[in-house]
Amino acid sequence: MVEDIIDILRENCDSKDNQSSYMAVQHVRDQLLSPSKRHELQPIWDKAVRFIEANESRIRLESQIIQGEEFEVWKWIHSVPNGAKVWQGQAFGEHNDTATSSLRYSPTPCLKVKNMFDTAVESDQEWYESVENAILEKTEDIADIVHIYVDDESKEGCVYIKCSSREAAGKARQCLHGWWFDGRLITARYLRLEHYHKQFPESVKAVRPLRFHKQQQKPSSLSQPYYRSTLEMT
Repeated sequence: MVEDIIDILRENCDSKDNQSSYMAVQHVRDQLLSPSKRHELQPIWDKAVRFIEANESRIRLESQIIQGEEFEVWKWIHSVPNGAKVWQGQAFGEHNDTATSSLRYSPTPCLKVKNMFDTAVESDQEWYESVENAILEKTEDIADIVHIYVDDESKEGCVYIKCSSREAAGKARQCLHGWWFDGRLITARYLRLEHYHKQFPESVKAVRPLRFHKQQQKPSSLSQPYYRSTLEMT
């Protein structure tokens, strides 16, 4: 049953005619269990659902609005070769008020970005460079970052960023906050400039914008297409 569920979700995601990477859990069940067998096979279905929730990292349970009705859905997360890290789409709408206000009223050029990594599971020797590059690539041509620090001992997956201006920081926050990255939901908040300089003295004289450098044998962090749900488009 688990393999059948995985096959349906993978085929749905890979279909050229489909614009979403998710399916309603009920719809998957209805494809696999005919009405006449549904009651008899329900315990097997429930066991398969529990197994997926506990063991299958490629499938994430979410809540989405489909044709005006809320459903629990399974979202297929693309696998990426060579341990690469990718941006996987927005958790919130593109035009949410929080993102807009942060762009207009950025109080500082500095940001603290959380949940970019998990030190307990990172295995690649250059994982911190992948995280740094992912941020620089995501904000390239949008906001100039002049200093970045990946706190490789942080249990919250923190990355600290100083931008060239307050306006640039607002754009960077809008570009990062509320996005899925490597299966984690990213949050970004402002840090006072004096606190940032105290924590990172070398950043005081940082003025030259940093640029994304493509790592050999690793795909771009933007290589995966973004899938937006009906809820995200409202």
